[in-house]
Amino acid sequence: MRDYAKLQKDINKALGIDLTAYKEQQMRRRINQWLDRHQIPSYDHLISTLAKDREHKEKFLEYLTINTSSFFRDKRVFDVIEEQVLPAISRQGRPRIWSAGASIGAEVYSIAMLMREARFTPALLLATDLDEAVLDKARTGVYLPSQVQGMDPKYLEKYFTATGSGSWSISEAIKNMVVFKQHDLLKDPYDRGFDLILCRNVFIYFTSDTQKRLISNFVNALNPSGYFIVGSAEQIMDPGSFGLDRVSYCIYQKST
Repeated sequence: MRDYAKLQKDINKALGIDLTAYKEQQMRRRINQWLDRHQIPSYDHLISTLAKDREHKEKFLEYLTINTSSFFRDKRVFDVIEEQVLPAISRQGRPRIWSAGASIGAEVYSIAMLMREARFTPALLLATDLDEAVLDKARTGVYLPSQVQGMDPKYLEKYFTATGSGSWSISEAIKNMVVFKQHDLLKDPYDRGFDLILCRNVFIYFTSDTQKRLISNFVNALNPSGYFIVGSAEQIMDPGSFGLDRVSYCIYQKST
Protein backbone atom coordinates (compact mmCIF):
# COMPACT_ATOMS: atom_id res chain seq x y z
CA MET A 1 0.00 0.00 0.00
CA ARG A 2 1.48 3.35 -1.01
CA ASP A 3 0.40 6.02 1.48
CA TYR A 4 0.59 9.22 -0.57
CA ALA A 5 -0.49 11.51 2.29
CA LYS A 6 2.44 10.28 4.38
CA LEU A 7 4.76 10.64 1.40
CA GLN A 8 3.72 14.28 1.01
CA LYS A 9 4.88 14.98 4.57
CA ASP A 10 8.08 12.95 4.15
CA ILE A 11 9.01 14.65 0.86
CA ASN A 12 8.44 18.07 2.41
CA LYS A 13 10.76 17.12 5.26
CA ALA A 14 13.40 15.50 3.03
CA LEU A 15 13.39 17.90 0.08
CA GLY A 16 11.44 20.96 1.21
CA ILE A 17 8.87 20.46 -1.55
CA ASP A 18 5.20 20.87 -0.70
CA LEU A 19 3.48 18.21 -2.82
CA THR A 20 0.05 19.37 -1.65
CA ALA A 21 0.44 22.37 -3.99
CA TYR A 22 0.79 20.07 -6.99
CA LYS A 23 -1.90 18.14 -8.83
CA GLU A 24 -1.99 14.81 -7.01
CA GLN A 25 -2.74 12.56 -9.97
CA GLN A 26 0.13 13.89 -12.08
CA MET A 27 2.66 13.93 -9.26
CA ARG A 28 1.66 10.53 -7.88
CA ARG A 29 2.03 9.03 -11.37
CA ARG A 30 5.50 10.54 -11.81
CA ILE A 31 6.69 9.29 -8.44
CA ASN A 32 5.28 5.81 -9.04
CA GLN A 33 7.07 5.70 -12.39
CA TRP A 34 10.30 6.57 -10.62
CA LEU A 35 9.77 3.78 -8.09
CA ASP A 36 9.08 1.26 -10.84
CA ARG A 37 12.07 2.40 -12.90
CA HIS A 38 14.46 2.05 -9.95
CA GLN A 39 12.79 -1.05 -8.46
CA ILE A 40 11.97 0.72 -5.20
CA PRO A 41 9.15 -1.21 -3.49
CA SER A 42 7.51 1.54 -1.43
CA TYR A 43 7.38 5.23 -0.57
CA ASP A 44 9.14 4.50 2.73
CA HIS A 45 11.99 2.84 0.84
CA LEU A 46 12.19 5.89 -1.41
CA ILE A 47 12.55 8.24 1.57
CA SER A 48 15.20 5.96 3.05
CA THR A 49 17.11 5.94 -0.25
CA LEU A 50 16.97 9.73 -0.50
CA ALA A 51 18.43 10.02 3.01
CA LYS A 52 21.44 7.81 2.36
CA ASP A 53 22.15 8.23 -1.36
CA ARG A 54 23.00 11.82 -2.32
CA GLU A 55 23.27 11.09 -6.05
CA HIS A 56 19.85 9.42 -6.07
CA LYS A 57 18.44 12.39 -4.14
CA GLU A 58 19.79 14.89 -6.69
CA LYS A 59 18.49 12.89 -9.66
CA PHE A 60 15.08 12.42 -8.05
CA LEU A 61 14.81 16.14 -7.29
CA GLU A 62 15.65 17.00 -10.90
CA TYR A 63 13.08 14.46 -12.10
CA LEU A 64 10.42 15.68 -9.68
CA THR A 65 10.79 19.33 -10.64
CA ILE A 66 10.23 18.44 -14.31
CA ASN A 67 13.13 20.24 -15.97
CA THR A 68 12.31 20.41 -19.66
CA SER A 69 13.09 23.35 -21.89
CA SER A 70 14.27 24.28 -25.36
CA PHE A 71 15.57 27.35 -27.14
CA PHE A 72 12.93 29.67 -28.60
CA ARG A 73 10.21 27.26 -27.51
CA ASP A 74 6.93 28.09 -29.28
CA LYS A 75 7.83 30.33 -32.21
CA ARG A 76 4.51 32.20 -32.07
CA VAL A 77 5.33 33.45 -28.60
CA PHE A 78 8.93 34.35 -29.35
CA ASP A 79 7.94 36.26 -32.48
CA VAL A 80 5.76 38.54 -30.32
CA ILE A 81 8.48 38.81 -27.68
CA GLU A 82 10.99 39.88 -30.33
CA GLU A 83 8.75 42.21 -32.32
CA GLN A 84 6.57 43.75 -29.60
CA VAL A 85 7.46 42.96 -25.99
CA LEU A 86 11.21 43.60 -25.88
CA PRO A 87 11.01 46.89 -27.84
CA ALA A 88 8.16 48.07 -25.59
CA ILE A 89 9.95 47.40 -22.31
CA SER A 90 13.29 48.74 -23.60
CA ARG A 91 11.85 52.03 -24.84
CA GLN A 92 11.98 53.76 -21.46
CA GLY A 93 15.37 52.45 -20.36
CA ARG A 94 16.97 49.22 -19.22
CA PRO A 95 14.29 46.61 -18.35
CA ARG A 96 14.23 44.05 -15.55
CA ILE A 97 13.32 40.56 -16.78
CA TRP A 98 12.67 37.34 -14.83
CA SER A 99 12.54 33.81 -16.21
CA ALA A 100 10.91 31.74 -13.43
CA GLY A 101 11.28 27.97 -13.58
CA ALA A 102 14.27 28.53 -15.83
CA SER A 103 15.38 24.88 -15.95
CA ILE A 104 18.50 24.42 -18.14
CA GLY A 105 18.55 28.09 -19.13
CA ALA A 106 17.37 27.72 -22.73
CA GLU A 107 14.54 30.23 -22.32
CA VAL A 108 16.53 32.97 -20.60
CA TYR A 109 19.44 32.55 -23.02
CA SER A 110 16.95 32.87 -25.90
CA ILE A 111 15.83 36.20 -24.44
CA ALA A 112 19.46 37.25 -24.00
CA MET A 113 20.25 36.51 -27.65
CA LEU A 114 17.23 38.49 -28.85
CA MET A 115 18.22 41.44 -26.69
CA ARG A 116 21.78 41.35 -27.94
CA GLU A 117 20.58 41.20 -31.54
CA ALA A 118 18.40 44.28 -30.95
CA ARG A 119 21.13 46.01 -28.91
CA PHE A 120 18.89 46.25 -25.86
CA THR A 121 20.62 46.16 -22.48
CA PRO A 122 18.72 44.73 -19.50
CA ALA A 123 19.15 46.12 -16.03
CA LEU A 124 18.57 42.56 -14.82
CA LEU A 125 18.06 39.28 -16.62
CA LEU A 126 17.20 36.91 -13.78
CA ALA A 127 16.69 33.16 -14.10
CA THR A 128 15.44 31.12 -11.16
CA ASP A 129 14.61 27.52 -10.45
CA LEU A 130 13.95 25.32 -7.44
CA ASP A 131 16.63 22.80 -8.47
CA GLU A 132 20.17 24.00 -7.77
CA ALA A 133 21.68 21.15 -9.81
CA VAL A 134 19.84 22.17 -12.96
CA LEU A 135 20.86 25.78 -12.37
CA ASP A 136 24.49 24.65 -12.36
CA LYS A 137 23.90 23.11 -15.79
CA ALA A 138 22.37 26.36 -16.97
CA ARG A 139 25.32 28.37 -15.66
CA THR A 140 27.71 26.05 -17.52
CA GLY A 141 25.82 26.70 -20.76
CA VAL A 142 26.77 23.48 -22.55
CA TYR A 143 24.04 21.73 -24.53
CA LEU A 144 23.62 18.43 -26.35
CA PRO A 145 22.87 18.48 -30.09
CA SER A 146 19.28 17.44 -29.34
CA GLN A 147 18.87 20.48 -27.06
CA VAL A 148 19.79 22.99 -29.78
CA GLN A 149 17.94 21.13 -32.52
CA GLY A 150 15.53 23.33 -34.47
CA MET A 151 17.20 26.60 -33.49
CA ASP A 152 17.69 29.17 -36.24
CA PRO A 153 21.21 28.48 -37.56
CA LYS A 154 22.10 32.16 -37.31
CA TYR A 155 21.93 31.97 -33.50
CA LEU A 156 23.84 28.70 -33.35
CA GLU A 157 26.62 30.05 -35.57
CA LYS A 158 26.86 33.40 -33.81
CA TYR A 159 26.44 32.50 -30.15
CA PHE A 160 27.59 28.88 -29.79
CA THR A 161 30.87 27.01 -30.17
CA ALA A 162 31.08 23.31 -30.94
CA THR A 163 32.97 21.34 -28.30
CA GLY A 164 35.17 18.33 -28.91
CA SER A 165 32.54 16.04 -27.41
CA GLY A 166 29.85 17.07 -29.90
CA SER A 167 28.05 19.43 -27.55
CA TRP A 168 27.51 23.16 -28.03
CA SER A 169 28.78 25.80 -25.61
CA ILE A 170 27.00 29.15 -25.45
CA SER A 171 29.17 32.27 -25.62
CA GLU A 172 30.50 34.00 -22.52
CA ALA A 173 28.90 37.24 -23.71
CA ILE A 174 25.45 35.65 -23.46
CA LYS A 175 26.18 33.83 -20.20
CA ASN A 176 27.38 37.04 -18.60
CA MET A 177 24.04 38.72 -19.29
CA VAL A 178 22.17 36.33 -16.97
CA VAL A 179 21.99 36.04 -13.18
CA PHE A 180 21.00 32.55 -11.98
CA LYS A 181 19.47 32.12 -8.54
CA GLN A 182 17.76 29.33 -6.62
CA HIS A 183 14.15 30.26 -5.79
CA ASP A 184 11.11 28.37 -4.52
CA LEU A 185 7.97 29.86 -6.09
CA LEU A 186 5.82 28.43 -3.30
CA LYS A 187 7.83 29.64 -0.32
CA ASP A 188 10.28 32.41 -1.16
CA PRO A 189 9.41 36.13 -1.44
CA TYR A 190 9.19 37.63 -4.93
CA ASP A 191 11.30 40.59 -6.00
CA ARG A 192 9.41 43.56 -7.42
CA GLY A 193 9.79 45.97 -10.30
CA PHE A 194 9.95 43.61 -13.27
CA ASP A 195 9.01 44.69 -16.79
CA LEU A 196 8.72 41.13 -18.10
CA ILE A 197 8.15 37.83 -16.28
CA LEU A 198 8.09 34.47 -18.03
CA CYS A 199 6.76 31.43 -16.19
CA ARG A 200 5.98 28.88 -18.84
CA ASN A 201 4.95 25.24 -18.48
CA VAL A 202 5.14 25.43 -14.70
CA PHE A 203 1.54 26.19 -13.66
CA ILE A 204 0.15 23.05 -15.27
CA TYR A 205 1.59 20.94 -12.46
CA PHE A 206 0.00 22.97 -9.65
CA THR A 207 -3.50 22.86 -8.23
CA SER A 208 -5.97 25.57 -9.27
CA ASP A 209 -5.70 27.39 -5.94
CA THR A 210 -1.90 27.37 -6.12
CA GLN A 211 -1.99 28.67 -9.69
CA LYS A 212 -4.15 31.63 -8.64
CA ARG A 213 -1.83 32.44 -5.75
CA LEU A 214 1.25 32.33 -7.97
CA ILE A 215 -0.33 34.45 -10.71
CA SER A 216 -1.23 37.09 -8.11
CA ASN A 217 2.34 37.02 -6.80
CA PHE A 218 3.75 37.47 -10.30
CA VAL A 219 1.38 40.33 -11.12
CA ASN A 220 2.41 42.08 -7.90
CA ALA A 221 6.04 41.67 -8.97
CA LEU A 222 5.38 43.46 -12.29
CA ASN A 223 5.67 47.16 -12.97
CA PRO A 224 2.53 48.82 -14.41
CA SER A 225 2.23 47.80 -18.11
CA GLY A 226 4.69 44.96 -17.50
CA TYR A 227 4.27 41.71 -19.42
CA PHE A 228 3.56 38.22 -18.07
CA ILE A 229 4.02 35.16 -20.30
CA VAL A 230 2.74 31.64 -19.58
CA GLY A 231 2.88 28.31 -21.41
CA SER A 232 0.59 27.18 -24.21
CA ALA A 233 -1.40 24.91 -21.88
CA GLU A 234 -1.75 27.60 -19.21
CA GLN A 235 -4.07 30.21 -20.69
CA ILE A 236 -5.48 32.47 -17.96
CA MET A 237 -9.27 32.19 -18.18
CA ASP A 238 -10.15 35.46 -16.45
CA PRO A 239 -7.09 37.71 -16.77
CA GLY A 240 -9.02 40.81 -15.67
CA SER A 241 -9.50 39.35 -12.20
CA PHE A 242 -5.71 39.45 -11.80
CA GLY A 243 -5.32 42.93 -13.25
CA LEU A 244 -4.11 41.60 -16.60
CA ASP A 245 -5.08 42.23 -20.22
CA ARG A 246 -4.54 39.59 -22.89
CA VAL A 247 -2.10 40.89 -25.51
CA SER A 248 -1.50 37.81 -27.60
CA TYR A 249 -1.30 34.04 -27.44
CA CYS A 250 0.11 33.24 -23.95
CA ILE A 251 1.06 36.88 -23.37
CA TYR A 252 -0.59 39.25 -20.88
CA GLN A 253 0.04 42.83 -19.80
CA LYS A 254 -0.52 44.34 -16.38
CA SER A 255 -3.21 46.99 -16.38
CA THR A 256 -1.97 50.49 -15.69
